[in-house]
Amino acid sequence: MAIPLRGSWPQPMPIIIQWLQDKAGIKASAEVPENLRANLPAVIVSPAPGGTTADGFTRGRAVNIDIFAADWTSMDATIRKVETALSQLQGDGNRYGYVDSSTLTSFSEVSHSMPDVRRCTATITLNTRPQ
Repeated sequence: MAIPLRGSWPQPMPIIIQWLQDKAGIKASAEVPENLRANLPAVIVSPAPGGTTADGFTRGRAVNIDIFAADWTSMDATIRKVETALSQLQGDGNRYGYVDSSTLTSFSEVSHSMPDVRRCTATITLNTRPQ
C-alpha cells in the first residue's frame, strides 16, 4: 500500500540561504553579484544535478555552494563558517522547511574567468519529506 503524499517537498535553496544567514551571518544568494569583486567573499547557492528518492517518500536534493574570495585566508575562513553552519542543519530547519539529514562534499577549487578571485565549490544534498 502506497503512502499518500500530503504537502510537497521543500525547496532546498531557500532553506540553505536562510540557514547560512541565521547560523553564520553569511549573506548567501542565488545570484552572482553584478560587481563580484566589490562583494567578496560571496556565497552563491545554485541547483546541482543529482539527488535521490530512496523510499519514494524521502527525497534528496543536491545544491552547489560556490564561495568566491580575494585570497586563501578569506576563503578558508568562509569555508569554515559554511561547513560549521551546514553541519548543524541535520534534524533542524527554518520557515522554508525541515531537513532530516544532509551530506556535504569537501570544497575544492574551480577555475573561472577572474584570475585574481578564488572560487571553491562543494555540493550539499538535503534529505527532506513532504511538508
